[in-house]
Amino acid sequence: MRRSEGARRKHIASLLPAELPHSASISDIGPHARDGGGMVSFTFLAPEDPDSARQAAEAVVGAVDAHLAKGGRRRWFGLAPIRALPVRGVPFTEDIVRMLPSKEVKVEFGGPDLTVEQIYREFRRFGRILDIETQPSTSKDTPRWAIVHFTGLREATRARNCAHGDVVGSTKLALSYVKQHAEHVVIQWLREHTKFTIPLAAAALIAIIYAVFDPIREFCVENKITHRFDLSHLPLLGDVRRAAMRSLLRQGAAPKEEASAWVGLAGHSDRLRSLLDDPPESFVVVVGPHGSGKTRMVEQATAGKKYRIVIDAAKIARQTSELGQMTQLAKQLGWWPVFNSIISITNAIDLMVKATTGGNAGISATPESQARRILETLALVLSNMRRRRTDALKAEESRAAKASHSRGDHRLDTGVHTIPSADVPVIVLDSLMDKDLTFAPIILEWAAGVVESGLAHCIVTASSISGYHEVQRAQSQSATSLLSLDDAPPIEAITLLQQQLAPVGTAGGKAEQHVPGAVSDDSIAHAVKVLGGRLEDLQLLVQKVHAGEQVDAALESIIQRAITEVRKHAFDNDAEVSQNKHTWTPEQFWYLLTELAQHGETEYDRVRSSPLFAGSDDALLGLAEAQLITMVYDYDRPSRIRAGRPVCYAAFARIMADAGFASAMTVRMNKRFIELETAKIRKAEEELALLNVFHASADAHAALVTGMAAIAASRGGGGKGAADGLRPEAFVAQAAAAATDDCSVAQPAPKPRSWLGWLFGGGSQNQPGAAQGRSGPGGGDCCASGAQRVAVPGVPHELQGRVRFLLRAIHDSQLKVDQWEDECRARARRLASL
Repeated sequence: MRRSEGARRKHIASLLPAELPHSASISDIGPHARDGGGMVSFTFLAPEDPDSARQAAEAVVGAVDAHLAKGGRRRWFGLAPIRALPVRGVPFTEDIVRMLPSKEVKVEFGGPDLTVEQIYREFRRFGRILDIETQPSTSKDTPRWAIVHFTGLREATRARNCAHGDVVGSTKLALSYVKQHAEHVVIQWLREHTKFTIPLAAAALIAIIYAVFDPIREFCVENKITHRFDLSHLPLLGDVRRAAMRSLLRQGAAPKEEASAWVGLAGHSDRLRSLLDDPPESFVVVVGPHGSGKTRMVEQATAGKKYRIVIDAAKIARQTSELGQMTQLAKQLGWWPVFNSIISITNAIDLMVKATTGGNAGISATPESQARRILETLALVLSNMRRRRTDALKAEESRAAKASHSRGDHRLDTGVHTIPSADVPVIVLDSLMDKDLTFAPIILEWAAGVVESGLAHCIVTASSISGYHEVQRAQSQSATSLLSLDDAPPIEAITLLQQQLAPVGTAGGKAEQHVPGAVSDDSIAHAVKVLGGRLEDLQLLVQKVHAGEQVDAALESIIQRAITEVRKHAFDNDAEVSQNKHTWTPEQFWYLLTELAQHGETEYDRVRSSPLFAGSDDALLGLAEAQLITMVYDYDRPSRIRAGRPVCYAAFARIMADAGFASAMTVRMNKRFIELETAKIRKAEEELALLNVFHASADAHAALVTGMAAIAASRGGGGKGAADGLRPEAFVAQAAAAATDDCSVAQPAPKPRSWLGWLFGGGSQNQPGAAQGRSGPGGGDCCASGAQRVAVPGVPHELQGRVRFLLRAIHDSQLKVDQWEDECRARARRLASL
């Protein structure tokens, strides 16, 4: 173990006796660094007889060995004694890297093969032999060889260094180490049973990681909640830091910019505070359109809470991958360290086990499972915080009871320890229902469990009432409190702008400074009329005015931006936007735009039942999610539809004032209406063709065919008016006249009930008496009058109503088609004139 070769030489020399037989003297000492030990060469005056000379040399070696045995010298790393052995061959000392010592020594024969007995006698002196393996006699490989298996590594190194080059009889021996390939029995079993070992090893590794890092993560999450080591929350440093940031961000700005919200939010904020003062038993859902001040109101109401946890779904949704969303969630909750590679490692192990064994190891991890683990850690931290707070309250009450008892007061301990409302944590799920977030159901389910356990209050902000319904479904056991925000009333919006845009004074007694572009009350009223009470747009207007723009210019830029957003998101006029899959069509939104621009709001049920929407609300929900429209709910159901933002009304009016675009979109919408009504006409014609029951009168059948051809020609006759073609009323009159010239003529003889009668549920035959009774002045069914119901000749009685309904549907649809075609031609002429 000595690194210096000189130190090794000195150590070997210290093991040798001072005097050797036959006046032998040490001539050379060569330490063997790899195999251990050393080669000692000695010289002496040998007799002339070779046998006597050999005996004299062995006597020298025996004297050295006896000296070592007498002194009891042993190796420091083992109990075996140090021995001295004669080197009878020619030592081959090398430093080949791959030729490492092993317990097996290969003996190659440079002559006749040695027997097992000869090999044993030659190598037994070096130590115990485990086995001797000889080359098969049938093998033709040369040179011939045998392998000696020693029980220990030291015995093999002795044989390799002392017997290499020795001559036994007429055979010269060449020794080399055999590379070891054998494994430990335990390692071999583990390698051969990967079905058990790989899952167990992976599970053990993950368990060790979690056992080590879970306490660290709990510590970090709790510090994120309590801000225990956050310097900004220290009394002195926090105040200095906040003052420095205000000074840096508001250089040259008026102090009244700090006005943030209108008075209308104060009532909702007070109600939210009162709800947070109660024990945590249910969700609180704050619903309001985008820019209505939901987040700011929640911040104001929870400002007095010691422990506030915010999960910002908007920041999480900005991440493009589930792994990134999970990492952002961990960052917001202070869950650290985050090992994203563990997910890939466990999935790879599970895939490898499945490929090798055919079964799943069950250790694979996903971003969703990691998100659940993060939330479970947060719930555990909240539970521990509540337990410690409860124990502290118990200790305080116990001390108070002891103190009162010492004073002679006796109070009854009720055992109920209520945590102060300020110490109850508040969890804010900001815009959780408004974003396309993979973990939204997981977070909502977890929050419901936390609230039901009474660990914390939970506030959810949403832009539509659908978020309120989602929360109700997640917490079905108890009621959910709802706070509904809306745009500010005009008077409060005007007050807000007056506070932020009025001239203000400066400190130090200097003269008043006016905001660039001084604002008059008329300008503020006009801005509020356009922007409404939407806080987002009002703040944008204030920022632009403070930046030096005039109110009219700032208002115009906001309107133009709204127009751009509407065109970009609602209509497929951009190649990039057109690749996105919308739930609505441009024609559907144009229909809504015209309705909202003309009437301000429209009925939800009327729009939903219109031909363009066909009773489906998918397009309306998509438009509401894109903030293009807002659905007003009454008694938890949609009742009216408004524009997404008040400024959108000005944008809609500008878009409709664009003659070219408005004409093109109107043509597209009318063509879609024409397609729908044409489909209705075609369907009615197909049903009339199936109801081919005019077999009683050839003239009536011919009149029906002629009438149907006239209807078809009128529908596609290249712009003919309503009076140019043959209408169903005229056709019915001609059919009646062709069947009979007298309305009082008796009806044909009764016929058996047809299968069509069973289908439509009418009578089985035409009844003459009934027909004659209806032919009086009050009835007139036989007479060809456009205002009266006319009996179609040749049609069974049970089909009269259905045939009249189909003809009337064709007539009404054709009138609509003619009207839309006329409007399309007018719009086309207007486009041509531009």
